[in-house]
This record gives sequence, structure tokens and C-alpha cells, in this order.
Amino acid sequence: MAMLAACSPAAPDADTPAREAAAAQVDPGMDTFPANLQAAGVEPFWGVKVEGGALAYTTPETMDAPRRLQATRSIDADGLHLSGEERGQPFRLDVRHGPCSDGMSDTAYPFSVSWLLEGKTAKGCAFDPASPPPPQ
Repeated sequence: MAMLAACSPAAPDADTPAREAAAAQVDPGMDTFPANLQAAGVEPFWGVKVEGGALAYTTPETMDAPRRLQATRSIDADGLHLSGEERGQPFRLDVRHGPCSDGMSDTAYPFSVSWLLEGKTAKGCAFDPASPPPPQ
């Protein structure tokens, strides 16, 4: 898994019910996000493989046994949101269009992400695995 350094997207909105209601009213033409994504960040190193609503969360310690999560997909003016709950704890991957640098290379990723899990938020970058950014 390629590790990506943190980006600086805006903090996720805490008003989840309002966001979900607004997402239900969004024009489907706004959905310009791929169904599959690869997101990652550092400090600590982490990765989330997205396949539709299925998420596989990994850290260096869990590469062989990813944590599998099922998410609900919603889209609003702020971007794509994949959210759910596991063992009573919310998780959420927010994806926004816009260049993101991994801080370790000159690669420009097309999406910035914010990953909330177990009350901790991490920042990172993402790309569509069907069209990864060219190596630099």
C-alpha cells in the first residue's frame, strides 16, 4: 500500500443529519466521484480501500487482516461522504475534489480526504485505482 501524507481539507461538518437530508436532495449529476477509491494518510499510517459502500481499513499492523466496514454513501456540495457505525462508534470518510499532496513525492492526487474512526480524525489523499496518478 502506498502511504500518503496528510492534506489539509476542511474539517468535517458535525451536523450529520442536516448533511444527510441535503444529500438526498442533491442533483445526481453532482456525483462525479468514482465508486472505488484508495485513500491513505500518515501520522499514523492508515489506508481505506473503498469498493462501493464496502470499506477495508488498514494500518501497518493490519495489512493482512483489514477491518471491514459497511458505509452509506451520500453526496452534497462539500463532497462524498461514506459513513456508518461499528460497535456503537461512528466512522466517516469525507472525500473532496481538489489536488492533494502526499508530502513524500511530487505526485498530485485528485482527492483530499478526512477519516474519522474511534473519535480520531486523520487527513490524507485519495485516487481512483482504475486511473492512478502517474508516478513522479
